[in-house]
Amino acid sequence: MKVHHFQALVLGALCLGAAVLAAVTYNHQQKLTALLVAVDSAPADPVPALRRDLDALGTTLAALPAQVNALGEHQRQQDATFATLSKQLDVVSASLKAIEALPRGPTKADLSTLEQRLGNAETAVHALEARPTAPSAQPQPAASAKSAAKTQNPTQPFTLLGVETRGDVRFVSALPAGAHALSTVHLLQPGDSLNGWQLKTIRRNQAVFQVPGLGERSLPLP
Repeated sequence: MKVHHFQALVLGALCLGAAVLAAVTYNHQQKLTALLVAVDSAPADPVPALRRDLDALGTTLAALPAQVNALGEHQRQQDATFATLSKQLDVVSASLKAIEALPRGPTKADLSTLEQRLGNAETAVHALEARPTAPSAQPQPAASAKSAAKTQNPTQPFTLLGVETRGDVRFVSALPAGAHALSTVHLLQPGDSLNGWQLKTIRRNQAVFQVPGLGERSLPLP
């Protein structure tokens, strides 16, 4: 009896131990399964990606000095071009100031007025040339009297056409005797001479000339 009782106890203990072992084994299997799932769902190792990023960054950093040098050279070229353009601008500005300082030439309106006056003068000259010479009713004076009269009242060697203004400067336009072309008109300032007659001054309605051997002579302005 005692032997059978002991065997039953041993068998019961073994069964209990087997059950406990099975429970522990199952528990470990569940934990192992959970770990495998966690490993599968865990993110990939970031180290290779970080290494690739570091390599790309190193390549970029290695190329930066060359790019900086290229940008510096481009900036120097731009500075040199700007300096050249600045000098050229200064030269152009000085040229413009010099041009502005020059006396103004005749305007289109001035030339038109002068041409009209010359046309009127040419018409008057042609009319004088076409006018018949009236016979003299007086007896001819002696040669000496003629010479003296010519000396005292010499014929002016030009026809005055009027006064032209260029800025603040006044000119007397004169057409030489016997000339009819517009290109032969002279613009005289005080001090200028035409056929020996020197212009002294320009008054409101007169032009005063210095005549050789006769002094000053005033001529009316049209």
